[in-house]
Amino acid sequence: MLREDAIAPTFRLGIASSADVPEIVRLITEVLVEFDLQFGNETDLELLRLPHSYTSQSGVFWIARDCTDALLGTCGVVPLKADTYEVRKMYLGAKARGRGFGRAILGEAVRWVKERGGKHLVLDTTEQMTAAIHFYEANGFVRDDAQIRGKRCSRGYRRDL
Repeated sequence: MLREDAIAPTFRLGIASSADVPEIVRLITEVLVEFDLQFGNETDLELLRLPHSYTSQSGVFWIARDCTDALLGTCGVVPLKADTYEVRKMYLGAKARGRGFGRAILGEAVRWVKERGGKHLVLDTTEQMTAAIHFYEANGFVRDDAQIRGKRCSRGYRRDL
């Protein structure tokens, strides 16, 4: 069940269910196509088994929906070690970008990680996603290519909490 988000009342943030998988895959595939990338790597395929693929790793996968129930974006977090968590699959559809949704979703991820004793957030992305790179850097992430894990990724980032 989705809850109303007090930060931005124009959308709801909730935990993904198996019923959400087709929409999640469609949104992420559409975003990847914008950058001449294809859906199908190992972490993409984990999406087909939501929510278990994240909860079984003691992680979480959120979805953001607007007031018409349209999917706006996604964000997953999994622990890598006791104090370090990885942000995965943070994607916003084209119409949702630049409207504060990403900042609110990331804020929820930071809150969730801190509640679990996390001290660091890490992620990787690709050079083509320049707006995402700008977003991460503007939100306290610093480049750390040791965090590159994905095959299609070329930049790593870290944020100390």
